Amino acid sequence: MPESSYAKFVITEDLMPPQPAEAVKMMEEQAKAGRTLDRTLLLGIQDSILKGSFFVGCEWLWQLTGNGPVDIEIPHSHDFDEIIGFAGSNRNHPRDLGGELEFRIGDEKLTLTRTCLIFIPRGTIHCPITIKRIDTPIFMFEAGNNSVYEKKL
Repeated sequence: MPESSYAKFVITEDLMPPQPAEAVKMMEEQAKAGRTLDRTLLLGIQDSILKGSFFVGCEWLWQLTGNGPVDIEIPHSHDFDEIIGFAGSNRNHPRDLGGELEFRIGDEKLTLTRTCLIFIPRGTIHCPITIKRIDTPIFMFEAGNNSVYEKKL
């Protein structure tokens, strides 16, 4: 049987580019202070991985380990619209996020405790995302209508 001509469109490994130096430094400083997050960068796709694709990334946030909240991501904007989603993993209560996150968008701080999608218009400063509590694993999803994930710091 011939191999599928569509098999190349199935991505099973995380091949996203590395985090900016500023984000790596922030995570290292938090770890030194005893504030860490157990997470799995699960999958990512963009044009450099699969020609013609737009940007999508997803990860699991498993648990906070240490003594306090953890910030992920640094404040930034994009030249494209983005959607970021957070989903709880409790099968009996899927709309319950199973934790508490703080999300900055513009000059506002939103407290998230429910499964949600957030639309971020192009040019809007957003982040950090502060993980305050994880009771059950949280699935995080982000997508942008651009072929490459590029930040403006």
